[in-house]
Formats: sequence, structure tokens, C-alpha cells
Amino acid sequence: MLNNINKSQSLADWLCYLESIHPVNIEMGLGRIGRVADDLALTTFDAKVITVAGTNGKGSTCALLERILLDAGYNVGVTSSPHIQDYRERVRVNGNMLTAQAHADSFAFIEAGRGDTTLTYFEFTTLSALKLFQDAALDVVILEVGLGGRLDASNIVSADVAVVTTIDIDHADWLGTDKSVIAREKSGIFRANKKAICGVINPPTTIAEYADEVGAELVAVNRDYHYIQNSEGWDWFTDLTKKNDDTPLRFSDLALPQLPLQNAATAIAAVQALGLAIPESAIRSGVANATLPGRMQRLGSSPQQFLDVAHNPESARYLATQLTRLKQQAHSPVKVIAVVGMLKDKDIAASLAALTGVIDSWHLAALQGERAAPCQQIELGLVDAMLLNGKSHDSLSQQAMSHDTIAQAWQSANQSADCNDIIIGFGSFFTVAEIIQHISG
Repeated sequence: MLNNINKSQSLADWLCYLESIHPVNIEMGLGRIGRVADDLALTTFDAKVITVAGTNGKGSTCALLERILLDAGYNVGVTSSPHIQDYRERVRVNGNMLTAQAHADSFAFIEAGRGDTTLTYFEFTTLSALKLFQDAALDVVILEVGLGGRLDASNIVSADVAVVTTIDIDHADWLGTDKSVIAREKSGIFRANKKAICGVINPPTTIAEYADEVGAELVAVNRDYHYIQNSEGWDWFTDLTKKNDDTPLRFSDLALPQLPLQNAATAIAAVQALGLAIPESAIRSGVANATLPGRMQRLGSSPQQFLDVAHNPESARYLATQLTRLKQQAHSPVKVIAVVGMLKDKDIAASLAALTGVIDSWHLAALQGERAAPCQQIELGLVDAMLLNGKSHDSLSQQAMSHDTIAQAWQSANQSADCNDIIIGFGSFFTVAEIIQHISG
């Protein structure tokens, strides 16, 4: 039965419709989406496929892979989620967003083919992305996993190279709090006789165990490939690949990336595993030039303004290292002023605890939407974070201010800042989106 929506509907109308056609936002499992994908022949490509899972670093790794492969001259498609401002951010072809009409036409194709099978928003949009990629005649398809790995919608496609970036606790309601279990779930994207890249530092043993079970060829950081940072840049090397003179492959004096170094090293390992010709010049330029909105995204100076989507303990720890580096580079003492909004299902205390040593003052606010943590919940989380780090409640009361909206918090932070200070907005993709929306009017 053809479902009740006009094929000519706008992209905005389609997105509203997609939010209404399934009773829940998340439903783990590949049965429903797998049936539709098989009926519409959407799971096979005349292209190499890379699937990227992990707690953090998925988007950065995908952006690095994309930039390297584009610089090498390949046609590349990438999925990314969630979007920050525009739904079309979720599908890029050769570095560009597609038109709203292209998405609407793809949605109409999926809608006509799904019959009576209900699909979640993410399942529907994943199928649409696969359709768009098939129509684009690509050389490489890069799929960012949404949640977990084994049961994520993207896993209906068997990857030539599967990547796990990092493992930490997030989405605990769905994935639990045992890192070994989480690692095994994310390793569910591995395939027999295909390369599986593990970029996790000190990984749970379940990653290697699962690779052995399914017969995947595991390539692990600090075992099969290595990277070393020095004062001027960094080196990447491996014994798995030999150069023409039979010496181990090594890239020396690479420029430090604008995205996390760990993810850059993982991306190089993944492109080496693809079996495509990748010139060293593409490795160097791709690593140096890859960027991604919401990852230490610089908005302005005087005061310095940055946005970051850090929203769990691991990503908050990385953000702390970045802010510490900026403080150390300053020629005079500077304050770091935070604007924070988070979702209520996140580990707020542990996330903020990672940053209490570097942030000097806090501006807190509730995000828009049902999942938003009330400001009081963020306040209590900050109190717990300060206490975890041995700081008194009295010192906190002088540092934290609560606001009705993220826009008000951002305005107040800027009003309190000196010209050399650093303002960082973080806590969620939604935090970044609301600040950008406020600035852009």
C-alpha cells in the first residue's frame, strides 16, 4: 500500500512526516530495515565501503577519511549524524550537501517501497542515504554508525573496512555501563575476511575476541600501527605495509590535525586497509585540512569563541586538553568561560568533572526539547563534579550562573569576558545548534 503523503512534498514536510510514522524514536534491530533494504536492493555498492563506530570520534574520523580520499581524487559519499543546523548535513557527496529536492525524491522512493513496514526516523534516513549514494556513482562510501554497531541501521551494509574509534560509556540506557559489552556491540560491524581497524587505546579484550569469532582481520593501534607526536608534528608508521624498498611504511613530520590526533591516526590506518592507491600527498593534505563543525569550531576572537559537541566524559576529557593548550599558549592570564546545556540522560557530573580544573566560570541553561536536562539538574551535576575534584560548594556558588536559555547564557558569558578570554559552548549537538542559531539571528 502506498503511504499517504504526496510525492512532491517539501523536504521540511517529509522530515515532519518521518518523525510521526514510527511509535518510538529508537528501536534496535535490523529486521524491519533489512527487509526494506533487500526489497529495494540498497545494500550493495560498486564502491568500497567503510563503516565507522565508536563512542566518540566517529564524525572526526569520517571527516578525515573523506578529506584524504577526496584529495586522492576519489568520489566519496559520507553519512553523518546528528545534523547541527540543516538536515542536509547528514549526507555529503564529494564534500557537498545535496539539494533539498534530491532528499525529497529519495524519501519518496523509500516511502513507496517500504509498504506496511514501519521505520524509525534514523532507519528511514539511512535507507535514503544509501539510495542517494547508489545514484551518485561513488568510489568510496563512508557510513557513520548512529548508536552501538551490531544492531545499528548502518550495519545492514557489509563494510570492506570497519572502524571502531573509541570506547567509553554513553547511551547507557541502550548500551549499558560495561565497557566490555559496549565494545563487543560496536565490534558488531566487523565482517569475515575484511579489515577491522581498532583505534581504541587500551581496548577491552572483547574487540579482539569478536574479530576472532567472525574471522575479521584486526588492525590495532599500538600493535599493528603506531603514532608519535613531537614538538613540530607527528609520525605514523606500520609494519603491516612495506614500501618498494621493503622498509615499513612511515609518514614522518605530518602536520598536526585540526581534529583529534588519535582519530587522524585511525583514519590513516583505515585508508591503508582499503586497498586503493592513496598518494602520500593526499595523506598529508587530508590530515592537515580536515575540519568538522562543532569540533573546537572557532567563531571569533576578542574574546576567543569556540563551540564543541562534547557531551560525555571521554569527549569532555579531550576538550579539557584542548582548552588547557589554549590557556598555555596565551601570552597573558586568561579565563575560560563555559556555556553549558546538556541532555538529561547524560552523565552530567562525570562530564563536567573532567573540565572543572580548566574552566573558571560557568553559565548554565536548559536546552530546548523533551530530552533537555533542566537547569537545576545541570547545577546539581556541577556541584557533584566540583566535589569529586575536591572543590568546595562555596567556590562554586561564586562561579556558576543559571539562565533561562542558551542564548541568554551565551550573551552573559560574552558580557563577562575580557578581550583575551576564552568562551566555550559545549554539552550537546543541540547546544552548538542553539548558539549558532542565536548568533545567526
